[in-house]
Amino acid sequence: MRDKFVSTKNTKKFQSAVHRINHKLHGVERIALVAGEVGLGKTVAGLYFGVSDGATMLTIWPGMSQHWLLRELAKELGVEPAWRTEKLIEQIKKVLLEEPRTLILDEVDHFFSENGTKGIDALETLRKIHDLCHCPMVLIGEEQINKKIARIPRLNDRIVEIVRFEKYREDDVKDMISQLSEYRFGDDAIEKITKVSDGRIRPIMRLIHAAEGAARIHQLKTIGAKDFS
Repeated sequence: MRDKFVSTKNTKKFQSAVHRINHKLHGVERIALVAGEVGLGKTVAGLYFGVSDGATMLTIWPGMSQHWLLRELAKELGVEPAWRTEKLIEQIKKVLLEEPRTLILDEVDHFFSENGTKGIDALETLRKIHDLCHCPMVLIGEEQINKKIARIPRLNDRIVEIVRFEKYREDDVKDMISQLSEYRFGDDAIEKITKVSDGRIRPIMRLIHAAEGAARIHQLKTIGAKDFS
């Protein structure tokens, strides 16, 4: 199996949204929200486009407060974090104004999980950073994250792009195989991979790898559903 990033319907939507929020129009907001169930490749897309577009990506931890968030963001921006919150904000603002870039925040659902008002304060701080620096921002969360964000009107009002990651269907799996594998997969094999994986990216990759292993052992030219498990 080829070791490469797979372009899918979901990653294409992600890339398009990132490109649309990277504009220089003042007064036009620049926050995108990416939502979807676990296992559909949201984090991988964030990492890939973060590296290729020179963005800064930060994963949110359970219980993360405003101060913790700012310290971790400062580190990711290459700054030795100050201790005082107001100084941290100044450090982050200086970097983003001098070296503009997209900020990608993954697993933002943690701001809402048993975190009281701390998580809301942290999100409001991100919104303020967006306003002060006019920096593009991508918030990644699970399928209900848009409803949670809606509880914060000032942040919700600044979201101009919503990308929904969807489960992969047979035609999507067929396209992934064409990008990843040198083997031919029969229609029944593609159907099996789609069904067993429940349309999720990690099990799809595992099943393609398993099928290729069986093909090598049995010297198969075409892989069928009966040839792997």
